[in-house]
Amino acid sequence: MTDDRRIAAGELAKMLGARLEGTAELVVCAPCHPGDAKSADDLIILFDRDLAAAAATTPARVAVVAEGLALPAGHPLEAILWVARPRYALALLLPLFEEPPAFRAGIHPTAIMDGSVALGAGVSIGPYATFGPGASIGDGSVIMGNVTIGARVAIGRNCLIHPGVRIGDRCRIGDRAVLHHNASIGADGFSFATPERSRVEDAQSGQRTGALTRGLKKIPSLGAVTIGDDVEIGANTAVDRGTVGDTRIGRGTKIDDLVMVGHNCVIGEDCLIAGHVGISGSCRLGNRVVLGGQVGIADHVTIGDDVAIMAKSGVPHDIPAGSAYAGSPAVPQKEFHRQLLYAGRLKRMFEEMKRLGEKTAALESRLEK
Repeated sequence: MTDDRRIAAGELAKMLGARLEGTAELVVCAPCHPGDAKSADDLIILFDRDLAAAAATTPARVAVVAEGLALPAGHPLEAILWVARPRYALALLLPLFEEPPAFRAGIHPTAIMDGSVALGAGVSIGPYATFGPGASIGDGSVIMGNVTIGARVAIGRNCLIHPGVRIGDRCRIGDRAVLHHNASIGADGFSFATPERSRVEDAQSGQRTGALTRGLKKIPSLGAVTIGDDVEIGANTAVDRGTVGDTRIGRGTKIDDLVMVGHNCVIGEDCLIAGHVGISGSCRLGNRVVLGGQVGIADHVTIGDDVAIMAKSGVPHDIPAGSAYAGSPAVPQKEFHRQLLYAGRLKRMFEEMKRLGEKTAALESRLEK
Protein backbone atom coordinates (compact mmCIF):
# COMPACT_ATOMS: atom_id res chain seq x y z
CA MET A 1 0.00 0.00 0.00
CA THR A 2 1.34 3.42 -0.94
CA ASP A 3 1.12 6.70 0.91
CA ASP A 4 -2.17 7.63 -0.83
CA ARG A 5 -3.74 4.43 0.55
CA ARG A 6 -4.10 2.67 -2.80
CA ILE A 7 -4.08 -1.08 -2.54
CA ALA A 8 -4.54 -3.98 -4.96
CA ALA A 9 -7.53 -6.29 -4.56
CA GLY A 10 -5.29 -9.35 -4.23
CA GLU A 11 -3.24 -7.81 -1.42
CA LEU A 12 -6.43 -6.65 0.29
CA ALA A 13 -7.91 -10.15 0.10
CA LYS A 14 -4.88 -11.56 1.92
CA MET A 15 -5.17 -8.93 4.67
CA LEU A 16 -8.87 -9.69 5.17
CA GLY A 17 -8.62 -13.45 4.80
CA ALA A 18 -11.14 -13.09 1.97
CA ARG A 19 -11.86 -15.37 -0.97
CA LEU A 20 -10.97 -13.44 -4.10
CA GLU A 21 -13.05 -13.85 -7.25
CA GLY A 22 -11.82 -11.87 -10.24
CA THR A 23 -8.84 -9.68 -11.05
CA ALA A 24 -6.25 -9.37 -8.27
CA GLU A 25 -4.43 -6.43 -9.88
CA LEU A 26 -7.30 -3.95 -9.67
CA VAL A 27 -6.45 -1.08 -7.31
CA VAL A 28 -8.82 0.65 -4.86
CA CYS A 29 -8.30 3.91 -2.98
CA ALA A 30 -11.16 4.15 -0.45
CA PRO A 31 -14.05 2.06 0.93
CA CYS A 32 -17.54 3.53 0.64
CA HIS A 33 -21.28 2.85 0.80
CA PRO A 34 -22.55 1.42 -2.51
CA GLY A 35 -24.71 4.47 -3.08
CA ASP A 36 -21.74 6.82 -2.63
CA ALA A 37 -19.38 5.23 -5.18
CA LYS A 38 -18.22 7.76 -7.77
CA SER A 39 -15.29 6.13 -9.56
CA ALA A 40 -13.85 2.81 -10.64
CA ASP A 41 -11.27 2.77 -7.85
CA ASP A 42 -13.84 3.07 -5.05
CA LEU A 43 -14.27 -0.05 -2.92
CA ILE A 44 -17.93 -0.76 -2.17
CA ILE A 45 -19.07 -2.77 0.84
CA LEU A 46 -22.03 -5.13 0.38
CA PHE A 47 -23.07 -6.88 3.58
CA ASP A 48 -26.83 -6.33 3.44
CA ARG A 49 -29.37 -7.99 1.14
CA ASP A 50 -31.10 -4.64 0.65
CA LEU A 51 -27.90 -3.15 -0.79
CA ALA A 52 -27.07 -5.97 -3.18
CA ALA A 53 -29.10 -4.41 -6.01
CA ALA A 54 -26.70 -1.43 -6.00
CA ALA A 55 -24.05 -3.69 -7.49
CA ALA A 56 -25.93 -3.67 -10.80
CA THR A 57 -25.22 0.01 -11.52
CA THR A 58 -22.15 0.88 -9.45
CA PRO A 59 -19.16 2.53 -11.14
CA ALA A 60 -16.86 0.63 -8.76
CA ARG A 61 -15.05 -2.46 -9.98
CA VAL A 62 -14.16 -4.01 -6.60
CA ALA A 63 -16.44 -4.99 -3.71
CA VAL A 64 -16.19 -6.66 -0.32
CA VAL A 65 -19.23 -8.94 -0.11
CA ALA A 66 -20.67 -11.14 2.62
CA GLU A 67 -20.52 -14.84 1.79
CA GLY A 68 -23.90 -16.11 0.63
CA LEU A 69 -25.18 -12.72 -0.57
CA ALA A 70 -26.74 -13.00 -4.02
CA LEU A 71 -25.53 -10.34 -6.47
CA PRO A 72 -27.64 -9.21 -9.46
CA ALA A 73 -26.91 -10.88 -12.77
CA GLY A 74 -24.74 -8.87 -15.14
CA HIS A 75 -23.15 -6.71 -12.44
CA PRO A 76 -20.04 -4.76 -13.52
CA LEU A 77 -17.81 -5.88 -10.63
CA GLU A 78 -14.45 -7.26 -11.76
CA ALA A 79 -13.11 -8.33 -8.36
CA ILE A 80 -15.16 -9.61 -5.40
CA LEU A 81 -13.72 -10.24 -1.95
CA TRP A 82 -16.02 -12.74 -0.24
CA VAL A 83 -15.84 -12.57 3.57
CA ALA A 84 -17.37 -15.00 6.08
CA ARG A 85 -17.44 -12.58 9.03
CA PRO A 86 -18.54 -9.22 7.59
CA ARG A 87 -18.22 -7.05 10.70
CA TYR A 88 -14.84 -8.57 11.56
CA ALA A 89 -13.72 -7.95 7.99
CA LEU A 90 -14.80 -4.32 8.45
CA ALA A 91 -12.65 -4.11 11.58
CA LEU A 92 -9.67 -5.26 9.51
CA LEU A 93 -10.49 -3.17 6.44
CA LEU A 94 -11.19 0.33 7.76
CA PRO A 95 -7.93 0.79 9.72
CA LEU A 96 -6.06 0.36 6.42
CA PHE A 97 -7.63 3.62 5.20
CA GLU A 98 -8.01 5.42 8.51
CA GLU A 99 -6.55 8.89 8.96
CA PRO A 100 -5.04 9.23 12.45
CA PRO A 101 -6.00 12.22 14.59
CA ALA A 102 -4.08 15.32 13.67
CA PHE A 103 -1.54 16.27 16.33
CA ARG A 104 1.78 18.03 16.54
CA ALA A 105 4.78 15.88 17.34
CA GLY A 106 6.72 16.87 20.44
CA ILE A 107 5.65 19.13 23.28
CA HIS A 108 3.52 22.16 22.53
CA PRO A 109 4.93 25.32 24.14
CA THR A 110 1.63 26.05 25.92
CA ALA A 111 1.65 22.73 27.81
CA ILE A 112 2.02 23.19 31.58
CA MET A 113 4.21 20.81 33.56
CA ASP A 114 7.04 20.95 36.05
CA GLY A 115 10.31 19.12 36.17
CA SER A 116 8.88 16.13 38.05
CA VAL A 117 6.78 14.97 35.06
CA ALA A 118 8.37 11.97 33.33
CA LEU A 119 7.87 11.69 29.57
CA GLY A 120 8.82 8.59 27.59
CA ALA A 121 10.38 8.52 24.15
CA GLY A 122 8.30 9.87 21.27
CA VAL A 123 5.57 11.38 23.45
CA SER A 124 3.42 14.13 21.91
CA ILE A 125 1.75 16.79 24.06
CA GLY A 126 -0.93 19.09 22.63
CA PRO A 127 -1.71 22.74 23.41
CA TYR A 128 -2.82 23.75 26.90
CA ALA A 129 -2.44 20.23 28.33
CA THR A 130 -1.68 20.38 32.04
CA PHE A 131 0.18 17.87 34.19
CA GLY A 132 0.28 17.51 37.95
CA PRO A 133 3.55 16.81 39.77
CA GLY A 134 4.92 13.31 39.46
CA ALA A 135 2.82 12.33 36.42
CA SER A 136 4.41 9.93 33.95
CA ILE A 137 3.61 9.25 30.28
CA GLY A 138 4.83 6.11 28.50
CA ASP A 139 6.68 5.86 25.20
CA GLY A 140 4.77 6.87 22.09
CA SER A 141 1.66 8.17 23.85
CA VAL A 142 -0.27 11.13 22.47
CA ILE A 143 -1.83 13.66 24.84
CA MET A 144 -3.97 16.04 22.79
CA GLY A 145 -5.02 19.59 23.59
CA ASN A 146 -6.76 20.75 26.76
CA VAL A 147 -6.21 17.47 28.60
CA THR A 148 -5.82 17.64 32.38
CA ILE A 149 -3.64 15.00 34.04
CA GLY A 150 -3.47 14.98 37.83
CA ALA A 151 -0.63 14.42 40.22
CA ARG A 152 1.15 11.05 40.11
CA VAL A 153 -0.98 9.79 37.22
CA ALA A 154 0.71 6.98 35.28
CA ILE A 155 -0.19 6.54 31.61
CA GLY A 156 1.27 3.61 29.68
CA ARG A 157 2.80 3.29 26.23
CA ASN A 158 1.13 4.18 22.91
CA CYS A 159 -2.01 5.61 24.49
CA LEU A 160 -4.21 8.19 22.79
CA ILE A 161 -5.86 10.76 25.04
CA HIS A 162 -8.29 12.94 23.08
CA PRO A 163 -8.98 16.64 23.78
CA GLY A 164 -10.74 17.62 26.96
CA VAL A 165 -10.11 14.40 28.92
CA ARG A 166 -9.72 14.85 32.68
CA ILE A 167 -7.70 12.30 34.66
CA GLY A 168 -7.67 12.67 38.45
CA ASP A 169 -4.74 12.25 40.82
CA ARG A 170 -3.05 8.85 41.17
CA CYS A 171 -5.03 7.12 38.41
CA ARG A 172 -3.21 4.47 36.39
CA ILE A 173 -3.83 3.72 32.72
CA GLY A 174 -2.31 0.77 30.87
CA ASP A 175 -0.72 0.52 27.44
CA ARG A 176 -2.57 1.33 24.19
CA ALA A 177 -5.58 2.79 25.99
CA VAL A 178 -7.82 5.25 24.12
CA LEU A 179 -9.79 7.90 26.03
CA HIS A 180 -12.21 9.90 23.91
CA HIS A 181 -13.24 13.56 24.18
CA ASN A 182 -14.16 14.86 27.62
CA ALA A 183 -14.04 11.53 29.43
CA SER A 184 -13.69 11.94 33.20
CA ILE A 185 -11.44 9.45 34.96
CA GLY A 186 -11.11 9.65 38.72
CA ALA A 187 -13.75 12.08 39.94
CA ASP A 188 -14.97 11.52 43.51
CA GLY A 189 -17.53 8.79 44.05
CA PHE A 190 -21.15 9.66 44.83
CA SER A 191 -21.07 8.54 48.45
CA PHE A 192 -22.82 10.22 51.39
CA ALA A 193 -24.11 9.27 54.85
CA THR A 194 -26.57 10.76 57.32
CA PRO A 195 -26.29 10.70 61.12
CA GLU A 196 -29.71 9.05 61.36
CA ARG A 197 -31.70 6.66 59.21
CA SER A 198 -32.64 8.30 55.89
CA ARG A 199 -35.30 8.01 53.23
CA VAL A 200 -32.77 6.21 51.04
CA GLU A 201 -32.44 3.40 53.58
CA ASP A 202 -36.23 3.25 53.92
CA ALA A 203 -36.59 2.85 50.16
CA GLN A 204 -33.95 0.12 50.04
CA SER A 205 -35.56 -1.88 52.86
CA GLY A 206 -39.16 -1.23 51.91
CA GLN A 207 -39.89 0.30 55.32
CA ARG A 208 -41.63 3.62 55.95
CA THR A 209 -40.43 5.31 59.10
CA GLY A 210 -40.83 8.95 58.12
CA ALA A 211 -37.05 9.45 58.17
CA LEU A 212 -35.66 12.48 56.34
CA THR A 213 -32.59 12.78 54.11
CA ARG A 214 -30.72 15.58 55.87
CA GLY A 215 -27.35 16.24 57.42
CA LEU A 216 -25.60 14.67 54.43
CA LYS A 217 -21.93 13.95 55.13
CA LYS A 218 -19.63 13.24 52.20
CA ILE A 219 -17.56 10.04 52.29
CA PRO A 220 -14.22 10.91 50.67
CA SER A 221 -12.78 8.82 47.85
CA LEU A 222 -9.27 7.84 48.89
CA GLY A 223 -8.78 5.34 46.09
CA ALA A 224 -8.19 6.03 42.40
CA VAL A 225 -8.95 4.35 39.05
CA THR A 226 -6.89 1.60 37.44
CA ILE A 227 -7.47 0.95 33.74
CA GLY A 228 -5.90 -2.05 32.00
CA ASP A 229 -4.16 -2.40 28.64
CA ASP A 230 -6.13 -1.93 25.38
CA VAL A 231 -9.14 -0.32 27.08
CA GLU A 232 -11.21 2.21 25.13
CA ILE A 233 -13.47 4.70 26.91
CA GLY A 234 -15.99 6.82 25.02
CA ALA A 235 -16.70 10.54 25.00
CA ASN A 236 -18.27 12.07 28.11
CA THR A 237 -18.03 8.81 30.04
CA ALA A 238 -17.27 9.08 33.75
CA VAL A 239 -15.37 6.56 35.87
CA ASP A 240 -15.34 7.48 39.56
CA ARG A 241 -12.48 6.71 41.92
CA GLY A 242 -12.90 4.13 44.69
CA THR A 243 -13.62 4.87 48.34
CA VAL A 244 -10.58 3.06 49.72
CA GLY A 245 -9.37 0.74 46.94
CA ASP A 246 -9.38 1.55 43.24
CA THR A 247 -12.20 1.34 40.73
CA ARG A 248 -10.85 -1.11 38.13
CA ILE A 249 -11.47 -1.73 34.43
CA GLY A 250 -9.90 -4.87 32.98
CA ARG A 251 -7.78 -5.38 29.90
CA GLY A 252 -9.47 -5.08 26.52
CA THR A 253 -12.78 -3.69 27.78
CA LYS A 254 -14.55 -1.21 25.49
CA ILE A 255 -16.91 1.41 26.94
CA ASP A 256 -19.17 3.61 24.81
CA ASP A 257 -20.07 7.30 25.20
CA LEU A 258 -22.08 8.70 28.13
CA VAL A 259 -21.54 5.75 30.47
CA MET A 260 -21.38 6.09 34.26
CA VAL A 261 -19.13 3.71 36.20
CA GLY A 262 -19.62 4.25 39.93
CA HIS A 263 -17.06 4.15 42.71
CA ASN A 264 -15.49 0.81 43.75
CA CYS A 265 -16.68 -1.02 40.62
CA VAL A 266 -14.56 -3.83 39.25
CA ILE A 267 -15.12 -4.55 35.55
CA GLY A 268 -13.47 -7.61 34.01
CA GLU A 269 -11.65 -8.15 30.73
CA ASP A 270 -13.03 -7.87 27.18
CA CYS A 271 -16.38 -6.41 28.25
CA LEU A 272 -18.57 -4.38 25.87
CA ILE A 273 -20.60 -1.61 27.50
CA ALA A 274 -22.92 0.43 25.26
CA GLY A 275 -23.96 4.06 25.61
CA HIS A 276 -26.05 5.45 28.48
CA VAL A 277 -25.30 2.49 30.75
CA GLY A 278 -25.27 3.32 34.45
CA ILE A 279 -23.32 1.06 36.80
CA SER A 280 -23.86 1.90 40.46
CA GLY A 281 -21.15 1.77 43.10
CA SER A 282 -19.42 -1.43 44.22
CA CYS A 283 -20.64 -3.59 41.31
CA ARG A 284 -18.52 -6.44 40.01
CA LEU A 285 -18.66 -7.48 36.35
CA GLY A 286 -16.94 -10.63 35.16
CA ASN A 287 -15.05 -11.11 31.91
CA ARG A 288 -16.70 -10.73 28.49
CA VAL A 289 -19.89 -9.15 29.87
CA VAL A 290 -22.03 -7.33 27.28
CA LEU A 291 -24.37 -4.52 28.40
CA GLY A 292 -26.81 -3.05 25.88
CA GLY A 293 -27.65 0.64 25.75
CA GLN A 294 -29.32 2.25 28.78
CA VAL A 295 -28.85 -0.75 31.05
CA GLY A 296 -28.99 0.30 34.70
CA ILE A 297 -27.37 -1.76 37.45
CA ALA A 298 -28.11 -1.29 41.14
CA ASP A 299 -25.28 -0.99 43.67
CA HIS A 300 -23.38 -4.03 45.00
CA VAL A 301 -24.59 -6.29 42.16
CA THR A 302 -22.32 -9.07 40.88
CA ILE A 303 -22.57 -10.18 37.25
CA GLY A 304 -20.79 -13.37 36.19
CA ASP A 305 -18.59 -14.08 33.17
CA ASP A 306 -20.09 -14.19 29.66
CA VAL A 307 -23.38 -12.50 30.59
CA ALA A 308 -25.38 -10.54 28.00
CA ILE A 309 -27.95 -7.98 29.22
CA MET A 310 -30.30 -6.49 26.66
CA ALA A 311 -30.84 -2.75 26.18
CA LYS A 312 -32.93 -0.77 28.69
CA SER A 313 -32.79 -3.56 31.28
CA GLY A 314 -32.82 -2.74 34.98
CA VAL A 315 -30.66 -5.08 37.07
CA PRO A 316 -31.46 -5.10 40.81
CA HIS A 317 -29.84 -8.45 41.67
CA ASP A 318 -26.87 -10.70 40.93
CA ILE A 319 -26.79 -12.52 37.56
CA PRO A 320 -25.11 -15.91 37.12
CA ALA A 321 -22.36 -16.55 34.58
CA GLY A 322 -23.21 -17.53 31.03
CA SER A 323 -26.76 -16.18 31.02
CA ALA A 324 -28.78 -13.65 29.01
CA TYR A 325 -31.18 -11.27 30.76
CA ALA A 326 -33.66 -8.61 29.64
CA GLY A 327 -36.40 -6.38 31.04
CA SER A 328 -36.86 -4.22 34.10
CA PRO A 329 -36.49 -5.78 36.56
CA ALA A 330 -34.22 -8.03 34.51
CA VAL A 331 -35.26 -11.66 34.12
CA PRO A 332 -33.82 -14.50 32.02
CA GLN A 333 -34.27 -13.66 28.35
CA LYS A 334 -36.63 -16.56 27.62
CA GLU A 335 -38.88 -15.49 30.47
CA PHE A 336 -38.81 -11.91 29.17
CA HIS A 337 -39.94 -13.13 25.74
CA ARG A 338 -42.78 -15.06 27.36
CA GLN A 339 -43.82 -11.91 29.20
CA LEU A 340 -43.92 -10.00 25.91
CA LEU A 341 -45.96 -12.78 24.34
CA TYR A 342 -48.50 -12.73 27.16
CA ALA A 343 -48.64 -8.93 27.13
CA GLY A 344 -49.37 -9.02 23.41
CA ARG A 345 -52.35 -11.28 24.09
CA LEU A 346 -53.89 -9.06 26.78
CA LYS A 347 -56.16 -7.13 24.40
CA ARG A 348 -57.57 -10.31 22.91
CA MET A 349 -58.00 -11.86 26.36
CA PHE A 350 -59.82 -8.70 27.56
CA GLU A 351 -62.17 -8.81 24.56
CA GLU A 352 -62.86 -12.51 25.13
CA MET A 353 -63.56 -11.90 28.82
CA LYS A 354 -65.91 -9.04 27.88
CA ARG A 355 -67.83 -11.32 25.51
CA LEU A 356 -68.00 -14.05 28.14
CA GLY A 357 -69.28 -11.52 30.67
CA GLU A 358 -71.98 -10.41 28.27
CA LYS A 359 -73.01 -14.01 27.60
CA THR A 360 -73.04 -14.79 31.32
CA ALA A 361 -75.21 -11.74 32.01
CA ALA A 362 -77.63 -12.80 29.26
CA LEU A 363 -77.85 -16.35 30.66
CA GLU A 364 -78.45 -15.04 34.18
CA SER A 365 -81.20 -12.79 32.86
CA ARG A 366 -82.89 -15.71 31.11
CA LEU A 367 -82.62 -17.86 34.23
CA GLU A 368 -84.23 -15.12 36.34
CA LYS A 369 -87.16 -14.92 33.90
